[in-house]
Amino acid sequence: MMPITAKKFFLMPIPPTPNGRLHLGHIAGPYLRLDMLGRYLRTQGHNVDVVSAVDGFDSYVLWKGLQEQRAPEEVVRDYHRQIANDLRAMDVQVDDFLDLVQGPYAQRHARNAQRTVERLVASGVTETVTERVLYCPETSRYLAGAWLLGRCPYCQTDAGGYFCEACGALFRPEAMLNPQPRMGDSPLKWVEVESLFLKVANPDSLLRRMHASGAPPSIIEVISRFLERENNLIRLTAPGDWGVAWSPDRFANPRVLFESGWEYALTCADRSLEKDPDHGQAMLCNSDVTTLVSFGIDNAVLLLAGSVAVMDALQDHQSFDYVLTNYFYKLQGTKFSTSRLHVIWAADIVEKTPASSDGVRYFLCRESPEKGETNFAVEEFVEVVNVDLAGALDGRIDMALASIGAGQMLTVPSALRPALETAVAQLDQAFQLDAVSVRNAWEVLHQWMQRPDLDVMQQEQAYTWLKGLAYLGAPIMPRLSEYLWQCLGHDGLPALQSLFATSQPRESTLSRSHFLPLSPALLQPCLPHSLVLERTTNDA
Repeated sequence: MMPITAKKFFLMPIPPTPNGRLHLGHIAGPYLRLDMLGRYLRTQGHNVDVVSAVDGFDSYVLWKGLQEQRAPEEVVRDYHRQIANDLRAMDVQVDDFLDLVQGPYAQRHARNAQRTVERLVASGVTETVTERVLYCPETSRYLAGAWLLGRCPYCQTDAGGYFCEACGALFRPEAMLNPQPRMGDSPLKWVEVESLFLKVANPDSLLRRMHASGAPPSIIEVISRFLERENNLIRLTAPGDWGVAWSPDRFANPRVLFESGWEYALTCADRSLEKDPDHGQAMLCNSDVTTLVSFGIDNAVLLLAGSVAVMDALQDHQSFDYVLTNYFYKLQGTKFSTSRLHVIWAADIVEKTPASSDGVRYFLCRESPEKGETNFAVEEFVEVVNVDLAGALDGRIDMALASIGAGQMLTVPSALRPALETAVAQLDQAFQLDAVSVRNAWEVLHQWMQRPDLDVMQQEQAYTWLKGLAYLGAPIMPRLSEYLWQCLGHDGLPALQSLFATSQPRESTLSRSHFLPLSPALLQPCLPHSLVLERTTNDA
Protein backbone atom coordinates (compact mmCIF):
# COMPACT_ATOMS: atom_id res chain seq x y z
CA MET A 1 0.00 0.00 0.00
CA MET A 2 1.12 3.54 -0.78
CA PRO A 3 2.15 5.61 2.28
CA ILE A 4 -0.39 8.21 3.37
CA THR A 5 0.54 11.87 3.72
CA ALA A 6 -0.78 13.06 7.06
CA LYS A 7 -3.39 15.82 6.87
CA LYS A 8 -5.07 18.03 9.45
CA PHE A 9 -8.81 17.67 10.08
CA PHE A 10 -11.14 19.82 12.19
CA LEU A 11 -14.41 18.08 13.09
CA MET A 12 -17.34 19.78 14.83
CA PRO A 13 -20.33 17.73 15.97
CA ILE A 14 -23.37 19.99 16.10
CA PRO A 15 -23.54 21.71 19.52
CA PRO A 16 -26.46 20.16 21.45
CA THR A 17 -28.90 22.27 23.42
CA PRO A 18 -28.19 21.84 27.15
CA ASN A 19 -31.83 21.43 28.17
CA GLY A 20 -31.43 17.70 28.73
CA ARG A 21 -29.08 14.80 28.26
CA LEU A 22 -28.16 12.96 25.06
CA HIS A 23 -30.26 9.94 24.15
CA LEU A 24 -29.58 7.21 21.61
CA GLY A 25 -31.38 9.21 18.93
CA HIS A 26 -28.76 11.94 19.29
CA ILE A 27 -25.89 9.46 19.39
CA ALA A 28 -27.05 7.46 16.36
CA GLY A 29 -27.14 10.60 14.25
CA PRO A 30 -24.47 13.30 14.30
CA TYR A 31 -22.28 12.19 17.19
CA LEU A 32 -21.50 8.54 16.45
CA ARG A 33 -21.03 9.12 12.72
CA LEU A 34 -18.53 11.94 13.17
CA ASP A 35 -16.75 10.00 15.92
CA MET A 36 -16.40 7.01 13.60
CA LEU A 37 -15.02 9.20 10.84
CA GLY A 38 -12.53 10.76 13.25
CA ARG A 39 -11.38 7.34 14.45
CA TYR A 40 -11.02 6.12 10.86
CA LEU A 41 -8.93 9.17 9.93
CA ARG A 42 -6.67 8.53 12.92
CA THR A 43 -6.09 4.93 11.77
CA GLN A 44 -4.80 6.49 8.54
CA GLY A 45 -2.27 8.57 10.45
CA HIS A 46 -4.05 11.92 10.07
CA ASN A 47 -4.14 14.68 12.69
CA VAL A 48 -7.75 15.00 13.86
CA ASP A 49 -9.11 17.58 16.27
CA VAL A 50 -12.74 17.31 17.42
CA VAL A 51 -14.12 20.41 19.14
CA SER A 52 -17.73 21.17 20.02
CA ALA A 53 -19.78 23.09 22.56
CA VAL A 54 -23.29 23.31 23.95
CA ASP A 55 -25.80 25.63 22.30
CA GLY A 56 -26.41 27.38 25.59
CA PHE A 57 -28.22 30.43 24.21
CA ASP A 58 -31.08 28.44 22.73
CA SER A 59 -34.41 29.68 24.12
CA TYR A 60 -35.24 26.11 25.16
CA VAL A 61 -32.69 26.60 27.95
CA LEU A 62 -34.93 29.33 29.38
CA TRP A 63 -37.95 27.04 29.18
CA LYS A 64 -36.03 24.30 30.97
CA GLY A 65 -35.01 26.79 33.64
CA LEU A 66 -38.68 27.63 34.27
CA GLN A 67 -39.59 23.96 34.47
CA GLU A 68 -36.80 23.21 36.94
CA GLN A 69 -36.96 26.57 38.73
CA ARG A 70 -33.27 27.20 38.08
CA ALA A 71 -31.31 30.04 36.54
CA PRO A 72 -30.49 29.40 32.86
CA GLU A 73 -26.77 29.59 33.60
CA GLU A 74 -27.15 26.75 36.10
CA VAL A 75 -29.17 24.73 33.59
CA VAL A 76 -26.41 25.12 31.01
CA ARG A 77 -23.67 24.24 33.48
CA ASP A 78 -25.46 21.12 34.74
CA TYR A 79 -26.49 19.68 31.37
CA HIS A 80 -23.13 20.54 29.83
CA ARG A 81 -21.62 18.16 32.40
CA GLN A 82 -24.27 15.47 31.85
CA ILE A 83 -23.99 15.63 28.06
CA ALA A 84 -20.22 15.27 28.32
CA ASN A 85 -20.76 12.14 30.41
CA ASP A 86 -23.18 10.70 27.84
CA LEU A 87 -20.58 11.20 25.12
CA ARG A 88 -17.84 9.57 27.21
CA ALA A 89 -20.05 6.60 28.06
CA MET A 90 -20.55 5.90 24.35
CA ASP A 91 -16.84 6.42 23.63
CA VAL A 92 -17.59 9.43 21.43
CA GLN A 93 -14.31 11.34 21.45
CA VAL A 94 -14.50 15.13 21.74
CA ASP A 95 -11.13 16.75 22.39
CA ASP A 96 -12.75 19.91 23.73
CA PHE A 97 -16.37 20.44 24.73
CA LEU A 98 -16.99 24.10 25.54
CA ASP A 99 -19.55 25.98 27.60
CA LEU A 100 -19.81 29.26 25.72
CA VAL A 101 -22.32 30.84 28.07
CA GLN A 102 -19.96 31.06 31.05
CA GLY A 103 -16.81 29.07 30.29
CA PRO A 104 -13.35 30.49 29.54
CA TYR A 105 -14.24 30.98 25.86
CA ALA A 106 -17.59 32.72 26.43
CA GLN A 107 -16.29 36.25 25.88
CA ARG A 108 -14.36 35.23 22.79
CA HIS A 109 -17.48 33.55 21.41
CA ALA A 110 -19.51 36.73 21.89
CA ARG A 111 -16.80 38.88 20.29
CA ASN A 112 -16.46 36.53 17.34
CA ALA A 113 -20.18 36.64 16.66
CA GLN A 114 -20.59 40.39 17.14
CA ARG A 115 -17.56 41.31 15.02
CA THR A 116 -18.71 38.98 12.25
CA VAL A 117 -22.13 40.63 12.02
CA GLU A 118 -20.52 44.06 12.26
CA ARG A 119 -18.37 43.15 9.25
CA LEU A 120 -21.43 41.99 7.33
CA VAL A 121 -23.23 45.25 8.07
CA ALA A 122 -20.20 47.30 7.06
CA SER A 123 -19.86 45.44 3.77
CA GLY A 124 -23.44 46.27 2.81
CA VAL A 125 -24.78 42.71 2.53
CA THR A 126 -27.42 42.96 5.27
CA GLU A 127 -31.01 44.20 5.33
CA THR A 128 -33.12 45.40 8.25
CA VAL A 129 -36.62 43.93 8.08
CA THR A 130 -39.63 44.96 10.14
CA GLU A 131 -41.66 41.94 11.23
CA ARG A 132 -44.52 41.24 13.61
CA VAL A 133 -44.14 39.13 16.75
CA LEU A 134 -46.60 38.29 19.51
CA TYR A 135 -45.47 39.83 22.81
CA CYS A 136 -46.59 39.43 26.42
CA PRO A 137 -45.98 42.57 28.54
CA GLU A 138 -46.61 40.63 31.77
CA THR A 139 -43.70 38.23 31.18
CA SER A 140 -41.66 40.42 28.78
CA ARG A 141 -41.56 37.46 26.38
CA TYR A 142 -41.53 37.61 22.60
CA LEU A 143 -43.31 34.55 21.21
CA ALA A 144 -40.48 33.09 19.17
CA GLY A 145 -38.28 30.07 19.58
CA ALA A 146 -39.28 27.87 22.51
CA TRP A 147 -42.21 30.10 23.48
CA LEU A 148 -44.20 29.70 20.25
CA LEU A 149 -46.38 26.77 19.20
CA GLY A 150 -48.67 26.40 16.20
CA ARG A 151 -48.81 24.79 12.79
CA CYS A 152 -46.30 24.93 9.96
CA PRO A 153 -47.40 27.40 7.27
CA TYR A 154 -46.25 24.99 4.54
CA CYS A 155 -47.22 21.44 5.58
CA GLN A 156 -49.82 22.28 8.28
CA THR A 157 -48.08 19.96 10.80
CA ASP A 158 -47.75 20.93 14.47
CA ALA A 159 -44.60 23.00 14.85
CA GLY A 160 -42.74 25.16 17.34
CA GLY A 161 -40.41 28.14 17.18
CA TYR A 162 -38.80 28.87 13.83
CA PHE A 163 -38.76 25.28 12.52
CA CYS A 164 -40.92 22.48 11.26
CA GLU A 165 -39.45 19.06 11.97
CA ALA A 166 -41.89 17.39 9.57
CA CYS A 167 -40.93 19.21 6.35
CA GLY A 168 -37.71 20.94 7.42
CA ALA A 169 -39.03 24.45 6.79
CA LEU A 170 -37.55 27.48 8.51
CA PHE A 171 -39.94 30.43 8.76
CA ARG A 172 -40.63 33.66 10.60
CA PRO A 173 -42.74 33.62 13.79
CA GLU A 174 -45.46 35.76 12.18
CA ALA A 175 -45.94 33.04 9.53
CA MET A 176 -46.90 30.40 12.12
CA LEU A 177 -50.49 29.22 11.71
CA ASN A 178 -52.69 29.31 14.82
CA PRO A 179 -49.88 30.74 17.01
CA GLN A 180 -50.16 29.84 20.68
CA PRO A 181 -47.99 30.56 23.73
CA ARG A 182 -46.25 27.50 25.13
CA MET A 183 -46.40 28.82 28.70
CA GLY A 184 -49.85 30.42 28.55
CA ASP A 185 -48.52 33.97 28.33
CA SER A 186 -51.38 36.48 28.50
CA PRO A 187 -52.36 39.04 27.47
CA LEU A 188 -50.70 38.96 24.06
CA LYS A 189 -50.35 41.71 21.50
CA TRP A 190 -48.70 42.00 18.11
CA VAL A 191 -45.66 44.26 18.13
CA GLU A 192 -43.32 45.39 15.40
CA VAL A 193 -39.66 44.47 15.75
CA GLU A 194 -36.68 45.06 13.50
CA SER A 195 -34.49 42.10 12.64
CA LEU A 196 -31.25 41.97 10.72
CA PHE A 197 -30.93 39.60 7.77
CA LEU A 198 -28.11 38.63 5.42
CA LYS A 199 -28.96 38.97 1.74
CA VAL A 200 -27.64 36.02 -0.28
CA ALA A 201 -26.30 37.53 -3.48
CA ASN A 202 -25.86 34.30 -5.44
CA PRO A 203 -28.21 31.53 -4.23
CA ASP A 204 -27.23 29.18 -7.08
CA SER A 205 -23.59 29.33 -5.97
CA LEU A 206 -24.70 28.67 -2.40
CA LEU A 207 -26.58 25.53 -3.46
CA ARG A 208 -23.61 24.29 -5.49
CA ARG A 209 -21.38 24.63 -2.42
CA MET A 210 -23.81 22.55 -0.41
CA HIS A 211 -23.91 19.85 -3.08
CA ALA A 212 -20.11 19.67 -3.18
CA SER A 213 -20.01 19.27 0.61
CA GLY A 214 -22.00 16.04 0.46
CA ALA A 215 -25.42 17.37 1.45
CA PRO A 216 -28.15 15.09 0.04
CA PRO A 217 -30.36 16.42 -2.79
CA SER A 218 -33.50 16.22 -0.64
CA ILE A 219 -32.05 18.66 1.88
CA ILE A 220 -30.68 20.96 -0.82
CA GLU A 221 -34.19 21.09 -2.28
CA VAL A 222 -35.61 22.15 1.11
CA ILE A 223 -33.00 24.92 1.33
CA SER A 224 -33.72 26.01 -2.22
CA ARG A 225 -37.43 26.39 -1.37
CA PHE A 226 -36.54 28.29 1.79
CA LEU A 227 -34.37 30.79 -0.09
CA GLU A 228 -37.09 31.35 -2.67
CA ARG A 229 -39.79 31.86 -0.01
CA GLU A 230 -37.63 34.22 2.04
CA ASN A 231 -36.34 36.26 -0.90
CA ASN A 232 -32.80 34.95 -0.23
CA LEU A 233 -32.69 36.41 3.28
CA ILE A 234 -30.92 34.63 6.16
CA ARG A 235 -31.79 35.69 9.73
CA LEU A 236 -29.00 37.26 11.81
CA THR A 237 -30.87 38.65 14.84
CA ALA A 238 -33.99 37.84 16.87
CA PRO A 239 -35.97 39.73 19.54
CA GLY A 240 -35.09 38.88 23.14
CA ASP A 241 -32.33 39.22 25.71
CA TRP A 242 -30.97 35.67 26.15
CA GLY A 243 -28.00 35.30 23.87
CA VAL A 244 -25.10 37.24 22.41
CA ALA A 245 -26.30 40.84 22.63
CA TRP A 246 -26.97 43.05 19.63
CA SER A 247 -28.11 46.67 19.76
CA PRO A 248 -31.86 47.30 20.41
CA ASP A 249 -33.99 48.14 17.39
CA ARG A 250 -35.57 51.54 16.78
CA PHE A 251 -38.66 50.40 18.72
CA ALA A 252 -36.43 49.74 21.77
CA ASN A 253 -36.89 45.98 21.51
CA PRO A 254 -33.86 44.06 22.81
CA ARG A 255 -32.11 41.88 20.26
CA VAL A 256 -29.67 38.97 20.28
CA LEU A 257 -27.77 37.29 17.50
CA PHE A 258 -29.61 34.40 15.92
CA GLU A 259 -27.05 31.64 16.20
CA SER A 260 -26.96 29.22 13.28
CA GLY A 261 -23.70 27.33 13.55
CA TRP A 262 -21.17 29.67 11.98
CA GLU A 263 -20.39 31.37 15.30
CA TYR A 264 -19.70 28.02 16.96
CA ALA A 265 -17.47 27.08 14.06
CA LEU A 266 -15.40 30.24 14.56
CA THR A 267 -14.93 29.76 18.31
CA CYS A 268 -14.33 26.02 18.16
CA ALA A 269 -11.81 26.54 15.36
CA ASP A 270 -10.08 29.17 17.49
CA ARG A 271 -9.72 26.60 20.25
CA SER A 272 -8.30 24.10 17.76
CA LEU A 273 -5.84 26.74 16.53
CA GLU A 274 -4.52 27.25 20.05
CA LYS A 275 -3.55 23.60 20.27
CA ASP A 276 -1.90 23.48 16.85
CA PRO A 277 -0.93 26.97 15.63
CA ASP A 278 1.00 25.64 12.64
CA HIS A 279 -2.18 24.76 10.77
CA GLY A 280 -3.87 28.14 11.03
CA GLN A 281 -7.53 28.94 11.70
CA ALA A 282 -9.52 26.11 10.14
CA MET A 283 -12.37 28.27 8.83
CA LEU A 284 -10.17 30.72 6.90
CA CYS A 285 -9.94 30.44 3.13
CA ASN A 286 -6.17 29.92 3.15
CA SER A 287 -6.29 27.11 5.71
CA ASP A 288 -4.92 23.67 4.82
CA VAL A 289 -7.26 22.08 7.38
CA THR A 290 -10.12 19.94 6.08
CA THR A 291 -13.31 20.75 8.01
CA LEU A 292 -16.44 18.68 8.67
CA VAL A 293 -19.66 19.22 10.61
CA SER A 294 -22.46 16.79 11.43
CA PHE A 295 -26.13 17.52 12.20
CA GLY A 296 -29.69 16.27 11.83
CA ILE A 297 -32.11 17.29 9.10
CA ASP A 298 -34.06 19.44 11.57
CA ASN A 299 -31.03 21.77 11.59
CA ALA A 300 -30.22 21.50 7.90
CA VAL A 301 -31.68 24.80 6.69
CA LEU A 302 -30.32 26.74 9.62
CA LEU A 303 -26.82 25.28 9.56
CA LEU A 304 -26.28 24.82 5.86
CA ALA A 305 -27.93 27.96 4.56
CA GLY A 306 -26.83 30.11 7.50
CA SER A 307 -23.24 28.93 7.80
CA VAL A 308 -22.44 28.80 4.11
CA ALA A 309 -24.04 32.18 3.45
CA VAL A 310 -22.28 33.96 6.33
CA MET A 311 -18.87 32.42 5.69
CA ASP A 312 -19.05 33.18 1.97
CA ALA A 313 -20.12 36.75 2.64
CA LEU A 314 -17.05 37.29 4.83
CA GLN A 315 -14.87 36.48 1.77
CA ASP A 316 -11.79 35.61 3.82
CA HIS A 317 -13.60 32.67 5.48
CA GLN A 318 -15.13 29.49 4.12
CA SER A 319 -17.84 27.17 5.34
CA PHE A 320 -17.26 23.53 6.23
CA ASP A 321 -15.72 21.48 3.44
CA TYR A 322 -18.00 18.50 4.14
CA VAL A 323 -21.23 17.88 6.02
CA LEU A 324 -22.77 14.73 7.48
CA THR A 325 -26.54 14.81 7.74
CA ASN A 326 -28.91 12.31 9.29
CA TYR A 327 -32.62 11.67 9.61
CA PHE A 328 -34.56 10.91 12.79
CA TYR A 329 -33.97 7.77 14.82
CA LYS A 330 -37.02 6.24 16.50
CA LEU A 331 -37.47 4.20 19.65
CA GLN A 332 -39.89 1.27 19.29
CA GLY A 333 -41.41 2.97 16.24
CA THR A 334 -41.96 6.39 17.85
CA LYS A 335 -39.69 9.43 17.67
CA PHE A 336 -37.30 9.87 20.60
CA SER A 337 -38.73 12.64 22.77
CA THR A 338 -37.02 14.31 25.70
CA SER A 339 -40.18 16.17 26.72
CA ARG A 340 -42.23 12.94 26.87
CA LEU A 341 -39.27 11.00 28.36
CA HIS A 342 -39.57 8.53 25.50
CA VAL A 343 -35.82 8.05 25.51
CA ILE A 344 -32.92 5.81 26.35
CA TRP A 345 -30.21 8.03 27.78
CA ALA A 346 -26.82 7.28 26.28
CA ALA A 347 -24.94 6.70 29.54
CA ASP A 348 -27.76 4.73 31.16
CA ILE A 349 -27.70 1.85 28.69
CA VAL A 350 -24.05 1.09 29.48
CA GLU A 351 -23.98 2.16 33.14
CA LYS A 352 -27.24 0.56 34.32
CA THR A 353 -27.33 -2.61 32.20
CA PRO A 354 -24.88 -5.32 31.03
CA ALA A 355 -24.75 -3.73 27.54
CA SER A 356 -21.32 -2.47 26.43
CA SER A 357 -20.61 0.70 24.50
CA ASP A 358 -19.10 -1.43 21.71
CA GLY A 359 -22.30 -3.46 21.45
CA VAL A 360 -24.51 -0.37 21.37
CA ARG A 361 -22.30 1.32 18.78
CA TYR A 362 -22.31 -1.83 16.63
CA PHE A 363 -26.11 -1.89 16.61
CA LEU A 364 -26.52 1.85 16.01
CA CYS A 365 -24.17 1.62 13.00
CA ARG A 366 -26.26 -1.22 11.62
CA GLU A 367 -29.36 0.97 12.05
CA SER A 368 -27.77 4.30 11.06
CA PRO A 369 -30.40 6.91 10.02
CA GLU A 370 -28.08 8.31 7.35
CA LYS A 371 -30.47 7.74 4.42
CA GLY A 372 -33.84 7.86 6.16
CA GLU A 373 -35.61 7.26 9.44
CA THR A 374 -34.65 4.09 11.29
CA ASN A 375 -35.67 2.47 14.55
CA PHE A 376 -34.17 1.16 17.77
CA ALA A 377 -36.18 -1.96 18.58
CA VAL A 378 -35.29 -3.40 21.99
CA GLU A 379 -35.88 -7.03 21.03
CA GLU A 380 -33.84 -6.66 17.85
CA PHE A 381 -30.96 -5.06 19.75
CA VAL A 382 -30.99 -7.97 22.21
CA GLU A 383 -30.96 -10.50 19.37
CA VAL A 384 -28.08 -8.82 17.52
CA VAL A 385 -25.92 -8.62 20.64
CA ASN A 386 -26.69 -12.20 21.68
CA VAL A 387 -26.24 -13.77 18.24
CA ASP A 388 -23.60 -11.63 16.49
CA LEU A 389 -21.48 -10.55 19.44
CA ALA A 390 -21.91 -12.49 22.69
CA GLY A 391 -22.46 -15.63 20.65
CA ALA A 392 -20.50 -15.91 17.40
CA LEU A 393 -17.88 -13.18 17.75
CA ASP A 394 -16.73 -13.79 21.32
CA GLY A 395 -16.38 -17.50 20.65
CA ARG A 396 -14.36 -16.99 17.49
CA ILE A 397 -12.08 -14.45 19.19
CA ASP A 398 -11.33 -16.95 21.96
CA MET A 399 -10.38 -19.63 19.44
CA ALA A 400 -8.26 -17.23 17.38
CA LEU A 401 -6.33 -15.91 20.38
CA ALA A 402 -5.68 -19.46 21.54
CA SER A 403 -4.42 -20.36 18.05
CA ILE A 404 -1.86 -17.56 17.74
CA GLY A 405 -0.42 -18.07 21.23
CA ALA A 406 2.17 -15.61 22.50
CA GLY A 407 5.85 -14.89 21.95
CA GLN A 408 6.26 -15.92 18.31
CA MET A 409 6.80 -13.31 15.60
CA LEU A 410 3.92 -13.44 13.11
CA THR A 411 2.92 -11.65 9.92
CA VAL A 412 0.03 -11.70 7.47
CA PRO A 413 1.09 -14.27 4.85
CA SER A 414 1.19 -13.17 1.21
CA ALA A 415 -1.58 -15.60 0.29
CA LEU A 416 -3.99 -13.87 2.72
CA ARG A 417 -3.00 -10.26 2.03
CA PRO A 418 -5.43 -9.75 -0.91
CA ALA A 419 -8.46 -10.61 1.23
CA LEU A 420 -7.46 -8.13 3.92
CA GLU A 421 -6.46 -5.47 1.39
CA THR A 422 -9.88 -5.78 -0.25
CA ALA A 423 -11.63 -5.26 3.08
CA VAL A 424 -9.42 -2.24 3.82
CA ALA A 425 -10.29 -0.73 0.44
CA GLN A 426 -14.00 -1.28 1.13
CA LEU A 427 -13.65 0.51 4.45
CA ASP A 428 -11.90 3.39 2.70
CA GLN A 429 -14.83 3.65 0.32
CA ALA A 430 -17.28 3.79 3.23
CA PHE A 431 -15.44 6.81 4.62
CA GLN A 432 -15.20 8.92 1.47
CA LEU A 433 -15.57 12.42 2.83
CA ASP A 434 -18.38 13.47 0.50
CA ALA A 435 -20.37 10.28 1.06
CA VAL A 436 -19.60 8.84 4.52
CA SER A 437 -21.65 5.72 5.21
CA VAL A 438 -21.28 4.10 8.59
CA ARG A 439 -23.77 1.47 7.47
CA ASN A 440 -21.32 0.43 4.78
CA ALA A 441 -18.49 0.47 7.32
CA TRP A 442 -20.59 -1.81 9.53
CA GLU A 443 -21.18 -4.14 6.59
CA VAL A 444 -17.42 -4.41 5.94
CA LEU A 445 -16.81 -5.33 9.59
CA HIS A 446 -19.78 -7.69 9.73
CA GLN A 447 -18.58 -9.60 6.67
CA TRP A 448 -15.05 -9.84 8.07
CA MET A 449 -16.35 -11.14 11.40
CA GLN A 450 -17.98 -14.06 9.60
CA ARG A 451 -15.25 -14.91 7.02
CA PRO A 452 -15.87 -18.64 6.51
CA ASP A 453 -12.69 -18.94 4.40
CA LEU A 454 -10.47 -18.09 7.39
CA ASP A 455 -9.91 -20.99 9.77
CA VAL A 456 -9.17 -19.44 13.16
CA MET A 457 -7.86 -22.79 14.38
CA GLN A 458 -4.86 -22.25 12.08
CA GLN A 459 -2.24 -19.83 13.41
CA GLU A 460 -1.60 -17.66 10.34
CA GLN A 461 -5.27 -17.45 9.44
CA ALA A 462 -6.23 -16.64 13.03
CA TYR A 463 -3.58 -13.89 13.12
CA THR A 464 -4.83 -12.41 9.83
CA TRP A 465 -8.43 -12.51 10.98
CA LEU A 466 -7.63 -10.81 14.28
CA LYS A 467 -5.52 -8.16 12.54
CA GLY A 468 -8.43 -7.36 10.23
CA LEU A 469 -10.95 -7.43 13.07
CA ALA A 470 -8.93 -4.96 15.15
CA TYR A 471 -8.36 -2.55 12.25
CA LEU A 472 -11.79 -2.73 10.58
CA GLY A 473 -13.55 -2.56 13.94
CA ALA A 474 -11.61 0.44 15.25
CA PRO A 475 -14.20 3.06 14.19
CA ILE A 476 -17.16 0.96 15.41
CA MET A 477 -16.03 -1.04 18.46
CA PRO A 478 -13.00 0.90 19.73
CA ARG A 479 -12.59 -0.88 23.07
CA LEU A 480 -12.45 -4.37 21.60
CA SER A 481 -10.27 -3.20 18.71
CA GLU A 482 -7.70 -1.54 20.96
CA TYR A 483 -7.52 -4.62 23.18
CA LEU A 484 -7.02 -6.98 20.23
CA TRP A 485 -4.43 -4.68 18.65
CA GLN A 486 -2.36 -4.81 21.80
CA CYS A 487 -2.86 -8.58 22.15
CA LEU A 488 -1.36 -8.82 18.66
CA GLY A 489 1.79 -7.12 19.92
CA HIS A 490 1.19 -3.51 18.85
CA ASP A 491 1.12 -0.42 21.04
CA GLY A 492 -1.49 2.31 20.91
CA LEU A 493 -4.49 2.23 18.60
CA PRO A 494 -4.97 0.29 15.35
CA ALA A 495 -3.13 1.97 12.50
CA LEU A 496 -2.95 1.28 8.79
CA GLN A 497 0.82 1.66 8.68
CA SER A 498 1.21 -1.30 11.07
CA LEU A 499 -1.55 -3.49 9.67
CA PHE A 500 0.79 -5.68 7.61
CA ALA A 501 3.80 -5.30 9.89
CA THR A 502 5.27 -8.28 11.72
CA SER A 503 4.36 -8.37 15.40
CA GLN A 504 4.81 -10.54 18.45
CA PRO A 505 1.49 -11.41 20.11
CA ARG A 506 1.24 -11.00 23.85
CA GLU A 507 -0.49 -13.17 26.38
CA SER A 508 -4.21 -12.35 26.25
CA THR A 509 -6.53 -12.06 29.20
CA LEU A 510 -9.78 -11.73 27.26
CA SER A 511 -12.42 -14.30 28.12
CA ARG A 512 -15.88 -14.69 26.64
CA SER A 513 -17.21 -11.72 28.54
CA HIS A 514 -16.59 -8.72 26.34
CA PHE A 515 -20.21 -8.94 25.21
CA LEU A 516 -22.58 -10.22 27.86
CA PRO A 517 -25.88 -11.84 26.85
CA LEU A 518 -28.85 -9.50 27.12
CA SER A 519 -32.59 -9.75 27.61
CA PRO A 520 -35.37 -7.14 27.62
CA ALA A 521 -35.60 -7.61 31.39
CA LEU A 522 -31.91 -6.78 31.84
CA LEU A 523 -32.43 -3.57 29.84
CA GLN A 524 -35.36 -2.33 31.91
CA PRO A 525 -33.25 -0.01 34.11
CA CYS A 526 -32.51 2.16 31.06
CA LEU A 527 -35.87 1.94 29.31
CA PRO A 528 -38.52 4.67 29.50
CA HIS A 529 -41.34 3.98 31.93
CA SER A 530 -43.88 3.60 29.12
CA LEU A 531 -41.93 0.76 27.50
CA VAL A 532 -41.42 -1.03 30.83
CA LEU A 533 -45.16 -0.86 31.49
CA GLU A 534 -45.97 -1.98 27.96
CA ARG A 535 -43.62 -4.96 28.19
CA THR A 536 -44.98 -5.93 31.61
CA THR A 537 -48.55 -5.79 30.28
CA ASN A 538 -47.68 -7.87 27.22
CA ASP A 539 -45.85 -10.44 29.32
CA ALA A 540 -48.85 -10.76 31.60
